[in-house]
Amino acid sequence: MTRKGKWSPEDRKKLIRLVERGVPEQDIRKQFKTKATDGQLRPMTAVEFAQQLKTALVEAGKIKQAPKTKNSGPRVYKVTAKGRLTIADFSQKASASTGDRYRLKPPQGRSKTWKLVPID
Repeated sequence: MTRKGKWSPEDRKKLIRLVERGVPEQDIRKQFKTKATDGQLRPMTAVEFAQQLKTALVEAGKIKQAPKTKNSGPRVYKVTAKGRLTIADFSQKASASTGDRYRLKPPQGRSKTWKLVPID
């Protein structure tokens, strides 16, 4: 079951109108109140303001959200005919620097994964 939003599209339209008029953020946040966990009314937080403003801008068509990019999956590396493994982005992924040394550790227990371990 989805959670009911605290602010409606009408509230977001009002929010964007206030922003366009130049009303300070703190004053806008005081106008939009919601119930706190203890049941008392509290003003909108800065994070909620930013989220609602972005949603309002998207709904108004002033900004567009980029479509979600699809992850191409895990990167596959190939072993050469001589048994060498070339990993072009290794220094980025392992935070390694020039001159660091590693050894290949065989699988242990039920694992079938070989591990690359730094030599200290």
